[in-house]
Amino acid sequence: MYRFNCTESNETLEAGCSKENVNVVEEYLDDEQTLYVLRVLMFGVTPAISVFGITGNVFSMLVLSRHGLRKSSNILLFSLAFCDLSFLIGFNSVPKLLYEVSGNAEGFRYSEGVSYTLYILYHVFHNMDYALGGVSLTLPMLITFERLVAVYLPLKFHHIVTPVRTWCAVGTICAFWCAFFIHMSMYADFSYDFSDRFNQSVGLIIRSTYHYNNINTVAILEVTMSYLMMNIPPSITLVGCIAIGVKVKMASTNRRKMSSSTSGESSRRTTKTLLAVCAVYMVTCFVLSLPTFIPQYVAYTMISDAPSNLGKVMYQMMNIILCINSSYNFIIYVAMNKNFRDTYKSLFVGCCFDERNKRSRLDQKGPDRTR
Repeated sequence: MYRFNCTESNETLEAGCSKENVNVVEEYLDDEQTLYVLRVLMFGVTPAISVFGITGNVFSMLVLSRHGLRKSSNILLFSLAFCDLSFLIGFNSVPKLLYEVSGNAEGFRYSEGVSYTLYILYHVFHNMDYALGGVSLTLPMLITFERLVAVYLPLKFHHIVTPVRTWCAVGTICAFWCAFFIHMSMYADFSYDFSDRFNQSVGLIIRSTYHYNNINTVAILEVTMSYLMMNIPPSITLVGCIAIGVKVKMASTNRRKMSSSTSGESSRRTTKTLLAVCAVYMVTCFVLSLPTFIPQYVAYTMISDAPSNLGKVMYQMMNIILCINSSYNFIIYVAMNKNFRDTYKSLFVGCCFDERNKRSRLDQKGPDRTR
């Protein structure tokens, strides 16, 4: 989770990063190539995707707010857009970029007071990144449950799935992940020590005493996080989407046989939109699960003992996948939902119309003021 520093000093032995613990992996990239690739990814590709994603999520929230948050599907999509927006902001925070400036956790090279302030801000944005990122990776499962009830129990849907219950479900998930990662933040600590490499004192994020006193708990929580984020939700979502797809296909076939009625078109459009969101989400979770199968080449974080250069690059590639996952929903809404498109267009048309009216009123008042 955290980018802990491991150097060949007393801290190395304390952090468990001694050379005896390093797994030897064949290097496919030298250090100079790795540094260049990391800088391109961290300061070019990732921010570009994130800016698009932040803009798209803001517009998604505006459009969904105009549609009204009395529908459970709108509440879930609004919550997803908010979590994706918060994740992208936290992921691209200034303290993180300063600390990871070259992809090698070099630390905060400022005065002790400034470095400690940046360390606190790093914690705040880091928790925002992981906690709301966890909510974003869990909400598609909730969306799937909502659609299962909608397609299998349409007559009872509004009695089972209410706005209040939907908000409560979203709030419970948010509270869980926020509490989870606030606790995980206790495993890190701040250290301000002299660095021979830079010939100055630097602020470093190191493992805390609490971490060493709870090694088994840390291991259990990391496994729990993996299952609750990237194993259980996508599995349930996959099964649910198959069940929804089968039901929608059967209903569509029956409608074609009976009549050409367009009743229920809005519900079917909503279902298809949500299924598309869940489909890309499941692909993302599959990519994020790769460390389980090829841990020597892919890493979730860079806190492991001397990760390979390829592992560092793959770590950033997985970050890009996460940013794409938090940015693509707006495209799906525009492409697949006509109501969303129309409302999105009205945001600009309405602004232009209001501006023209304002100018017209000013022009009309102008002659009066000059008399």
